Amino acid sequence: MHEKKHKKQLNYLDIARGIGIIVVMLAHVDTGDNPLCSWIGSFCMAIFFFVSGALLHYLDRWRNESFKEIMIKRIKGVLYPYFSFSVLIIFCYTFMRVVFKRGSFSNIKEIVKSTVTLSGYDAMWFMPVLFFAEVICVLLLRYFGRGCESTDIEKSSDHGNAGMTAEEHRKGMIREWSGFILVTVLSLICYCILHYGLIEEFSDIWFPFVKLTRTLMSAVFIYSGYFYFEYKDRLFRLDKKAVSAVCIIWLIIDFPIAQPNHFVDYAFVRIVSLPLQYLTGILTSIAILYLGEAFEIKCRPLEFFGKNSLTMMATHNPLPVLSTIYVLYMKYVPSIGRYVDDIIVLVIVLLVEVPIVMFINRFLPFIVRWPKKKR
Repeated sequence: MHEKKHKKQLNYLDIARGIGIIVVMLAHVDTGDNPLCSWIGSFCMAIFFFVSGALLHYLDRWRNESFKEIMIKRIKGVLYPYFSFSVLIIFCYTFMRVVFKRGSFSNIKEIVKSTVTLSGYDAMWFMPVLFFAEVICVLLLRYFGRGCESTDIEKSSDHGNAGMTAEEHRKGMIREWSGFILVTVLSLICYCILHYGLIEEFSDIWFPFVKLTRTLMSAVFIYSGYFYFEYKDRLFRLDKKAVSAVCIIWLIIDFPIAQPNHFVDYAFVRIVSLPLQYLTGILTSIAILYLGEAFEIKCRPLEFFGKNSLTMMATHNPLPVLSTIYVLYMKYVPSIGRYVDDIIVLVIVLLVEVPIVMFINRFLPFIVRWPKKKR
């Protein structure tokens, strides 16, 4: 009975990640500066980090485990698949170059370099950023957080435990918000340095600074997901219809609100307004998570995509899956219209990704997950 409840609670998080990976792939189908891409860019990456923050609070590992234990688990859970998928990508491009004479060894060399330096080839940049952003959040929570005591005062008193007093709880929350404010301010400072050209683009220090900035940005979204999970019970005590209506209205008006940011390049921090990016990314993530949980939405395809979003992120574009399908479609299928063509290509890519994911899960699970020791 307990296991079913546990799965039910995480179901909407998988759906949220499923939505995230679909819109990320759609953004990779059409990377132009158009209204659709502006809307997608307003939340497509934010939702992944937001869900990570929600899980950080839900699992409560930063409070109950040592920093070393957390680091080992995140290395196994994030950096390990980053390197294993990168090796697979390098092997595939080397195979194509040697056997079919496609591509170049210089490109393969660049992929190896980006992998070793944790820059990540193509969409693979996401994994090192997720790892370091989570490390920043865990460190700040351990330093500014409320320690190992229970964070739920009412629950502590119900069970006869002293827990924390209301005053201690309030001070602990202030400390946690201090960590969030710190990382937000630092991200805005770094963004301004890049946005106003205080560091020359493509100079030796430029890209390392880009990596630092996008990591801090991601930490802001992780923190936001953490606090959403902290306060969501209060949200659910409000009128369900009213809150749902607000969420739906926001999802509609997010489209025009996001347009001033134009085409968002999260990986290279090419964003017109980072405060606007925070606003749209956080509120859209909240709306999606709230509606998913409030209405207990069930969608097996979205759950499948969400649970396998890491594999899909690492294969649809780093491997020439999407690009090959796009080229073949544009070559042999008469164009219907820009957005219609985009959707059709997306559907084809998703259909191709399903057997790829199933094949990897069935025959190459060690690529995705750290091999478990046999008992």
